[in-house]
Amino acid sequence: MESHTHPLTRSRWGRALLGMLGLAAFVLLWKYAQAAGWAAAGTIPDPFKLPQALADEWTSERLMPAVLSSLVHYAWGLAIGTFLGFLVGTLAASSSLLDALHALLARILRPIPPLAWVVFAIAWFKVSHAGAAFVIAIGVFWVNYFATYSAVRNVDSRFYELARAFGQNGHLRQAFQVTLPGAATGIFSGIRTGIGQAWMTLIAAELLGVPGMGQEMNSAAGVGAYEVVVVYMLIISLVYTLSDTLFGLIEKRVLTWRPS
Repeated sequence: MESHTHPLTRSRWGRALLGMLGLAAFVLLWKYAQAAGWAAAGTIPDPFKLPQALADEWTSERLMPAVLSSLVHYAWGLAIGTFLGFLVGTLAASSSLLDALHALLARILRPIPPLAWVVFAIAWFKVSHAGAAFVIAIGVFWVNYFATYSAVRNVDSRFYELARAFGQNGHLRQAFQVTLPGAATGIFSGIRTGIGQAWMTLIAAELLGVPGMGQEMNSAAGVGAYEVVVVYMLIISLVYTLSDTLFGLIEKRVLTWRPS
């Protein structure tokens, strides 16, 4: 089927305009759903009341403490899960013995969702930043593990042959000069995916009582303040967008050799 390109989509400004129109249409549909009572009374927040809800959260001094609290266990969970996922994925893909030893264990543990570990997180760490970071790290670990494992396994064997031809025979030397550069694109893709995965896991973990944006959302929902819930949802989207953009700049700078 032939694809037809609309004239507006051919320029950056045209695409931006279409994006704004799409957003406006969504907000109007949202407002109509709220006014028409498509759901139980009071459960669809009024989109036009969101600016006031944001101002109220800011003046009440709940917003920034919640954001900063979330960032604490988010950063720790993301860092630990990313490092361990990268390390185990690299080692497993580089060693057939280790790969065989851990394959069955990985098959057993992988399907278990991170939130299933919340019970143990509370038992071991109580309701704390450490417990939330533990749950986040599990989710991020698997994303980075599989991305790294696949990227390392898919490095072209001819690169190793070329390295040996130039006298690069040591395992450690080949790891830094062949394996990691060859797998870098896949590894960075896993890290970037993990940044988003960490946010999804974080909010669910906080609903159990860990201080942060998830807890504030749960509290607001408990009293029917659904506009406040949406405010925190949008803040999460904003923080994620900023972190993803920052990582994208880092990735672009590190992988300067990659064709654009």
